[in-house]
Amino acid sequence: MANPSYYQTSPPVRSQVLHQEHLFHLYAHQQMGNNEFNIVPAKPGLPNYFGQSNVFDWDIRDSPDIKATVIGRLQGLGIAARKSSQSWHNTSNLVFTDQRFKGSTLTLQGLLGPATLGDEGDWAIVGGTGEFVYAQGVCNYKRIQAWDGGVINELCIRVVCLTFPKPIPVQKVGPWGGNGGAAYEIQDAELPQRLESVTIYANDFIQTIAFSYIDQAGQKRTVSPWGGNAGKSQHPPIQLGTSETVKEIYGATGDYYGVATAVTWLTIVTNVKTYGPYGKQSAGETPFHIVAPNNHSIVGFYGRVGEVLDQIGAYVSPN
Repeated sequence: MANPSYYQTSPPVRSQVLHQEHLFHLYAHQQMGNNEFNIVPAKPGLPNYFGQSNVFDWDIRDSPDIKATVIGRLQGLGIAARKSSQSWHNTSNLVFTDQRFKGSTLTLQGLLGPATLGDEGDWAIVGGTGEFVYAQGVCNYKRIQAWDGGVINELCIRVVCLTFPKPIPVQKVGPWGGNGGAAYEIQDAELPQRLESVTIYANDFIQTIAFSYIDQAGQKRTVSPWGGNAGKSQHPPIQLGTSETVKEIYGATGDYYGVATAVTWLTIVTNVKTYGPYGKQSAGETPFHIVAPNNHSIVGFYGRVGEVLDQIGAYVSPN
């Protein structure tokens, strides 16, 4: 069934989903009549303020000192929801106002006991926004100071958030060569982020190219040889070191027996050494030069292949 106009799915997540843990040690300054107000009074005759509702906007500071820096607000609603003992069901948002997390929020739910020294418990963290999107965790509170009309709650927060790394941008450079053969390229779901190895077979032309790479999800992928099988490897496969990256490729295209234009030779230059040339350099060919921009490297190849390598281009990505 087709999706309705108000709904769409997103592409599959290619990058590995990560978990980021955040730890906070904060203090909620609660003052009845200043940053907390009764909006629904308790019904007379019912015990423990049952049914009373308070709205609050507590100061969140970085220490118990009343003059300490305010780094956020705890804003929400508390309802006395237990007749057997004093207990408040709280639903609130911790809204950060400091420069580091400004605008991000955590959503908390849980029970709060009577405003007496030493009362403690846990609130569940059930969501968040901004830097804390998809948040889950727990906030432990403890009443460390209490006076007539005021309480200071120590908050120890431990929260885990999902993070979806942004896809690494990959751009295509080229191609160079003719339009013979069949097109070969890497699918969007398997785009590369680092080249690991290259194997080239050649005689008078580049016959075949194969390579392996790490994709954006961290998976190793091997591209089977593209091209004919008449060539031979002039050098062992290029196995790149862990910090070795391809920076440049020199090559040329030329006439393939009057029936096509193909790649005649290739030289691969990394930040460590030069490999090649592969193939045969001859008069009348058309040279080309692929250069990765600063802080980028060549991470894969695409092109067209028939009996030989008719055309080649490169995928380039930030290091």
